[in-house]
Amino acid sequence: MASTPVESFVTKQLELLELERDAEVEERRSWQENVSLKELQSRGVCLLKLQVSSQRTGLYGRLLITLEPRRCVSAAVLPSNSFTSGDIVGLYDESGQLATGILTRITQKAVTVAFDESHDSQLSLDQEHSYRLLKLANDVTYKRLKKALISLKKHHAGPASSLIEVLFGASDPSPPSEMPPLTFCNPALDASQQEAVLFALSQKELAIIHGPPGTGKTTTVVEIILQAVKRGSKVLCCAPSNVAVDNLVERLAQWKQRILRLGHPARLLDSIQQHSLDAVLARSDSARIVADIRRDIDQAWAKNRKTQDKREKSNFRDEIKLLRKELKDREEAAMLESLAAASVVLATNTDQTGRRQHCTNTVTLSIILPRVVAFTAAFCFFCKFAFLSSILHVTLKDSL
Repeated sequence: MASTPVESFVTKQLELLELERDAEVEERRSWQENVSLKELQSRGVCLLKLQVSSQRTGLYGRLLITLEPRRCVSAAVLPSNSFTSGDIVGLYDESGQLATGILTRITQKAVTVAFDESHDSQLSLDQEHSYRLLKLANDVTYKRLKKALISLKKHHAGPASSLIEVLFGASDPSPPSEMPPLTFCNPALDASQQEAVLFALSQKELAIIHGPPGTGKTTTVVEIILQAVKRGSKVLCCAPSNVAVDNLVERLAQWKQRILRLGHPARLLDSIQQHSLDAVLARSDSARIVADIRRDIDQAWAKNRKTQDKREKSNFRDEIKLLRKELKDREEAAMLESLAAASVVLATNTDQTGRRQHCTNTVTLSIILPRVVAFTAAFCFFCKFAFLSSILHVTLKDSL
């Protein structure tokens, strides 16, 4: 039986994705085997002679360890490097690799890494010892893209099936809906922008808005979002970069919308921090209780490190396990409440997927993809399959 266009597309994309992943893994392996640690540091992928400055509990009870240059090192700042938030890193001492974590924050003087429960119960770090961090191949995006492509291949029915058929040329777009007269939120829109707004809102599967740079496409999409919210839709807006997403957040904030920006705060502009998920959670009703639970976990860890009695260590770990479960339950409830209260959720393609299980039962979603020309094909479907209940996808692109 001949494969369908969707199956052929997915098979080819998975092959290319695997090739890219293999090349990255091989490059990292070659570095570790053939390049000295000092050379790796000079290339910006390794940080040597670090010491533990603090340990605390983060989101979902993860262990957050902050490292800084050892006091015996003359420079008080980290050397020039290419580390960024979200990188997968390996923590090493003289004996070898201790654990793998995710870098959550880096400044000129310190770096913070989050470790999951599977690692932190085995970590016993001494503040007097020397450690190093090595950037590893990041398989998070790879796994998410692969999962999205496999979902696309399996998705033969459901609300997104008509969109898939249109995208792969199996059927024509549905006739546009009749649009009642609109009262535009932005009175400065010109005739072409107003026409684009009406066109996008009348489509049932897909709308593409394109034009030369500087012609007001972003202004137009802001109006589309505002009109979609007025019609009772929730809107998910994804862009290929944090800067592009933050630009939309700044514009929407001027219209006093209930917006929620997903993504790590370290990657967001200062001007939109108040709209980040972390900031919203910090203002939630459960914030104080969550802070108390985190403090209890930190205290239990401190006692666990001090005692040498095996039974006491076991008791402390059991206590930490229970506290973490309570912490995760409360944080997920607060996150769900925040997502439900937002009219517009904005994120990069990879940021939004981690929250998708909280949004599938909300009202109709419209998905906006600004500057789709900057996406790879897999990244576009990565976004589309986050929310299978959506009915309209709007993309913007510059004319070539």
